[in-house]
Amino acid sequence: MRPADRPVKTPIQDLKVGMFVQMPGGWTQHSFFRSKFLIKNDEQISKIARSGFSEVIVNPLRSHIKPERHKKPNYIPKPPKEHKPKFDLGPPLMPTGFSEFLSDTSIAPKRKAGHLYNVCLHVMEKVLSDPNMGNITQFKQGVSGIVDLLLADKETATQLFHLTSRDHYTFTHSINVGVMSIMLTKALYGESTPHDMQELSAAYFLHDIGKSKISDELLYSPETYTERERKVMEAHAVDGSELLTEANLQSVESKIILSQHHEREDGSGYPQGLQGDQIHIYSRICATADVFDALTSRRLFKPSLLLYDALLLMKYDKGLHLNKEVFSAFVQLFK
Repeated sequence: MRPADRPVKTPIQDLKVGMFVQMPGGWTQHSFFRSKFLIKNDEQISKIARSGFSEVIVNPLRSHIKPERHKKPNYIPKPPKEHKPKFDLGPPLMPTGFSEFLSDTSIAPKRKAGHLYNVCLHVMEKVLSDPNMGNITQFKQGVSGIVDLLLADKETATQLFHLTSRDHYTFTHSINVGVMSIMLTKALYGESTPHDMQELSAAYFLHDIGKSKISDELLYSPETYTERERKVMEAHAVDGSELLTEANLQSVESKIILSQHHEREDGSGYPQGLQGDQIHIYSRICATADVFDALTSRRLFKPSLLLYDALLLMKYDKGLHLNKEVFSAFVQLFK
């Protein structure tokens, strides 16, 4: 290998779009879902700078442009461009100063997790109560900062994970499943997945958005559903995907998760009765978190199960419903 082709440590201020970089340290030391990647835009450079490192490794052979050696251009990463939608987003969804709150390292992890959970509940309630284009768009934008925090701040992520055990309302359930699914994806894939974690996480949080079309009377009914009512409830898997499509906010990840999160390994799920490898891994992840939260949450018509009892039931009684590899990784989250 020629000297010019060898990986070289490069100061943050010398990074450019087109360079293939390797982040220092392990998963928990930065907020990227992969440690090695091609820089595609200035926002990624700004995000690297915010990670706190003074330099990263640049691989010239995998870069689209060569790093300049022995020369330090006065490069200042451009601030991320503000997204300018073509429509009115409506009133702000996220609270004022939320981004600053997420990046404030002086806040204790337990306190940060508690406030973040409450913010998520408030925001999710608004989205599910009025799932219009503006609310969904703002929610997906806000999820980006939440995901960065969960991937980079292990202590806060752990504290937030422990908060996922409250009363079972639809928006509370959505937050619980979202947080657990993100943690489970991280446990399964580490830094190897090439997929869009922001879109994936938004889909986890919005997996039950189709229930916004169901009346509260039916949604919170303590009575056993009739056949007709059961079909109305099960339609939320399709309705949610259609809702995002109508709002022009459908992604590959949301299409998979919203339509498949109630499919089961043995083919007993809905709406398509998929089985085994016909079910995408993203949906298997969401389904595992979804079942656990349903078992451990208090509902009008059933008491909640203790953690150990819920995991035991998931292993034996629902063992044919869930993917074994995904469930095994889920159990490890509690150790």
